[in-house]
Amino acid sequence: MKIKDFEKLTVSLLDEGVLHIHIKESANIELNDAVKAVEAMGILGGGKKYPVLIDAEDYSSVDNEVRTFSASEESNLFTIADAIAYYSLAQKLMSSFYIQHDKPFVPTKAFPNKEEAIKWLKTFVKH
Repeated sequence: MKIKDFEKLTVSLLDEGVLHIHIKESANIELNDAVKAVEAMGILGGGKKYPVLIDAEDYSSVDNEVRTFSASEESNLFTIADAIAYYSLAQKLMSSFYIQHDKPFVPTKAFPNKEEAIKWLKTFVKH
């Protein structure tokens, strides 16, 4: 597994052929953090598109500017589809709001755990 570790998040390429963005506990993700994540995805994935798993630890947050950027074509240069794994009601509500309000450029779904999210993302992996 390849990994890029930043102050507020990590980006890794999982053995399943899925990129994973993990937001650390109590991190407030700002636009520059999101841009770093996209750049890391391009490096780890060799410039190819991958399905992406996104999850976050407790008390983390994402700025409105980040939500808008994350939904855009510009931020999805290396993304086939996004799966958001949530672990609390607050995360579930934020995920649903993001999907319905920001209307991401790539197929995006929310799941109650990483296993279900990865299972869905694997349907996008080209063999």
